[in-house]
Amino acid sequence: MHNFNNVSAPFSADFLSLIDDGSYTIESFDMDGSRKTISISREPSPTFCPLCNNRMHSRGIYTRTVNHPIFQDGSTCILKVNQRKWRCPQCNHYMNDSFPFLRKYVHYSDITPLLILDAMKDLNRTTASVARQFNISDTEAHNIFTSLVDLDRLPLTEYISVDEVYLNINHKRRYAFVIIDFLSGQIIDIVPDRYRDTLDQYFYHIPLEERKRVKGIISDMYKPYLELPKKYFPNAVTVIDSFHVTQFLIQKINIYINGVAKRYKEKNQKELEKNNHDTNRDYQTIRDSKELVLLKKFRWVLLKNLEDIKYSHRSHWHSSLHAYMTTERIEQEFLKLDSNFKTIRVLKEKFITFNHSTFNSEDQILHAMNLLIYEFKTSDILLFNEFADFLKRYRIQYARSFQKVLVHRSSINDASNYYSRLNNSYMESMNRKPKDYKRNTRGSTNFYYTRNRILWSTRDNPPIQAVPKSSKEVHSFKGKKRSPYNK
Repeated sequence: MHNFNNVSAPFSADFLSLIDDGSYTIESFDMDGSRKTISISREPSPTFCPLCNNRMHSRGIYTRTVNHPIFQDGSTCILKVNQRKWRCPQCNHYMNDSFPFLRKYVHYSDITPLLILDAMKDLNRTTASVARQFNISDTEAHNIFTSLVDLDRLPLTEYISVDEVYLNINHKRRYAFVIIDFLSGQIIDIVPDRYRDTLDQYFYHIPLEERKRVKGIISDMYKPYLELPKKYFPNAVTVIDSFHVTQFLIQKINIYINGVAKRYKEKNQKELEKNNHDTNRDYQTIRDSKELVLLKKFRWVLLKNLEDIKYSHRSHWHSSLHAYMTTERIEQEFLKLDSNFKTIRVLKEKFITFNHSTFNSEDQILHAMNLLIYEFKTSDILLFNEFADFLKRYRIQYARSFQKVLVHRSSINDASNYYSRLNNSYMESMNRKPKDYKRNTRGSTNFYYTRNRILWSTRDNPPIQAVPKSSKEVHSFKGKKRSPYNK
């Protein structure tokens, strides 16, 4: 063990991030491996009773052990605070020396909660991992966060995005309802579930004047979301996100490819049965044919946008195909597997081109969409007939997604203001964070703690409670009842 005495108090207090009011002395540093112990005491001075103003008598010194996790090298920092006890001979009142960096009844310094909150900005970190870093229990880390963080709903803006995220708090609240400010990218709020009664209670508590400011609600095709303007927002219209429209088409194409793969699989099975009959064998499985391998591993030929395919003239060995193949050769072999593949690709690319186009007015959008719907409807391919019906049903809501508005998101290429088309892409990327948090924590039954963790991690400069919650408020949450214990 190493001991360093006579350390300069002002320098050491600054180095240790301790508030120095000149009334205490840092006596020594002791180092034992990764454990660093700092001894701190206060010079004795006349002390008077706060009740009767009588001079108090010293009753000796007791040492208080305090965790002060400021070092970033993984070592443990312990403060040995030598507190003098005082007793009033007149009224028998007891009190202890006070220190500017320490509160009553806690075993950590005042900087510890702020360090914990900063660590919890990373949503990939669990409460338990943060607690281990700062040498406290995970329950105490949870209580510190709950007492200091209780974030309010942000004001509604002209354009908001809504969607659900799978949190699975309990069997009744599997999907939480998320509201995002499309203009800033900030999460406005997270509602425990998406049931009608819950949304009625939530939105009707928002002043009508604030709800009237909303002009557009961006969502997918889920019917209750499309009815939000009619129920809660008198001046708003629904906007269907173009991503979900494209996703609907891609799902249809995927289903078609699966149907083609099923035909080839049945063909292979018949060949297996015939071969078993001819050779008097009883093989149950057979290696996938070249056609099945192409349909399973190279369906990007149809699903990927043509402009995103990177063609290479160099041949590469594909072990699954047992051949050297170029990108063009794979493309040719795939498109020959079904007579409709080339037509499907052409029609899909026409929709992608339309979806990426810029128009000067809503009339131009609807005119171009009508031409596309007619072409899809008159094609000989069933999936595009169904997609044409889908576009016709949601043509007005989808057309609104081509509108561009001025947004201010500082995280996008360091640009504070730019024009963006109305879409839910930011919502979809934001939904990954709650899902990752849910996976890392392996489940959480406290919705409000989960909500505040997500908002704390995603909002810009979120505030903390000026007055921390009391212990009663922190422990107000009641989780699941414990199961009976049988020895």
